[in-house]
Amino acid sequence: MQCDTLVTRTGRYGVPMLLSDRDLVSEIKAGTLALEPFEPTLVQPSSIDVRLDRLFRVFNNHLYTHIDPSIQQDDLTSAIDVADGHPFVLHPGEFVLASTLEVITLGNQLAGRLEGKALALDTPVPTPSGWTSMGDLKVGDHVFDDRGRPVLVRSATEVLSGRPCFRVTFSDGESIVADADHRWMTTTRVERKRIDHGTMTGGTIRTTAEIASDLHYGDGEVEHQVALAEPVQYPTRELPIDPYVLGAWLGDGTSANAEFACADEPILEEIRRAGYPVRKTGAPSGYRIGGTGHTRDDSTGRFMPDDSLSSRLRRLGVLGNQHVPQLYLTADTSQRVALLQGMMDVDGYVDDRGRCEFVSTREHLTDAVVELAASLGLRPVKRKKRAILDGVDEGPAYQVTFTPHVPVFRLPRKLARQKLDRFHRSRSIVAVQPMESVPVRCIEVNDPRGMFLAGRSFIPTHNSSLGRLGLLTHSTAGFIDPGFSGHVTLELSNVANLPITLWPGMKIGQLCIFRLSSPAEHPYGSAVYGSRYQGQRGPTPSRSWQSWRTWPTR
Repeated sequence: MQCDTLVTRTGRYGVPMLLSDRDLVSEIKAGTLALEPFEPTLVQPSSIDVRLDRLFRVFNNHLYTHIDPSIQQDDLTSAIDVADGHPFVLHPGEFVLASTLEVITLGNQLAGRLEGKALALDTPVPTPSGWTSMGDLKVGDHVFDDRGRPVLVRSATEVLSGRPCFRVTFSDGESIVADADHRWMTTTRVERKRIDHGTMTGGTIRTTAEIASDLHYGDGEVEHQVALAEPVQYPTRELPIDPYVLGAWLGDGTSANAEFACADEPILEEIRRAGYPVRKTGAPSGYRIGGTGHTRDDSTGRFMPDDSLSSRLRRLGVLGNQHVPQLYLTADTSQRVALLQGMMDVDGYVDDRGRCEFVSTREHLTDAVVELAASLGLRPVKRKKRAILDGVDEGPAYQVTFTPHVPVFRLPRKLARQKLDRFHRSRSIVAVQPMESVPVRCIEVNDPRGMFLAGRSFIPTHNSSLGRLGLLTHSTAGFIDPGFSGHVTLELSNVANLPITLWPGMKIGQLCIFRLSSPAEHPYGSAVYGSRYQGQRGPTPSRSWQSWRTWPTR
């Protein structure tokens, strides 16, 4: 059966479709995909595990000062054939060419990749010192694990390009771009029942592609959920203003000074307890916290700033510019809870089901509440709506809702309505959408569970393809073209701190297969493209010099 007689199936978004285990087996039976030797037990939900051959090519670094792809360098590498029953030892920092045990043959409507697990470079990543991005992380940096503890980044790859990417969207609106084989720990509907009955204690590691293949069940119900992280453990900060007091002032304070509106005596008492005097102003429900912010020097007659709340607000940069300083967003757990309590006491609401809400016309304040709540292990959801006051549309307002398991109020009448049950301790994956490939990167953390947090919602995700061995695997070809037949050359790098033994016949990577939108007009192996690596046996050094050319640049 020829590949071009198959019914073309592409994804919902008009891009080539990643094949599931069922489709992979069907293609093998149809003869449009072949792996020789083929082992059925190596078929995974969205890939096929491939094994390592016994042939390697090591680089003779002492013979050349550099590698030049435009010229023939036959003695740049040397072939090694490992004897039966012996491993190849790859030392830290070393790079070697290897190949798959399997001869892989693709029909003219299929393409393949040997994939790792990576996140987009611009993915936000929380660290104990504040926010960074996946692209800026370095070995030796610290991130957070899913229990909120700082954990060391022990390995990181260079930027990887050309990988199939997906946008993973969660029920709280957060989305993260990951490649097809990036790993997540999720629970399915059946697994959640087992956890409830005590027959299962946690989730299962799945790839992005696996999640995409069974995103829904029944009448469109979401299948996969990711557990919420525990509160992240930022260090204790020296804060110039008590966090509860700052939160209350940010919620209902006057931007230009230390005055705020308050009709609740318990809130005033909390401010006094923090060491700040409170006095009534002429405005209804108006109060000034602390002194005026300046005193008169009797010798000069000049007014000098003092250590009042007003002066501290000015030094903090929030007077006339009300916002939550980064210092407070990355304070320890008790300090962040106090800040959130101050904001919620004056501007928050809790319904009779325990769902809490914060509403403001200032989006940057609601964004800060989202970050505070997420960093405390909650699941905030932000929505935009219209602010209607006495029937008049006052413009956009921003609402943040969440159901907490920690007290987010001190005001007794609100605290009494809050329920501290530990429900809503997960978020659902609501969409996995294929998208144009973007540069991605892998990291490995020094934690046996292999978990770290990513995204503005502090979402737990799993170690990269460096995985358990510290071995980075990549195919030299990038995509394996339609029509290709041969062993696939692999680039293996040891990014661990110890030597790695590579045993011929061991699993070395995952082969993902994609069905193209139409058959290739000139598949690999045809005369049009030259096909220098067709039928290759073992790892093959670069042959780019055979048809070398460059194009003008600007």
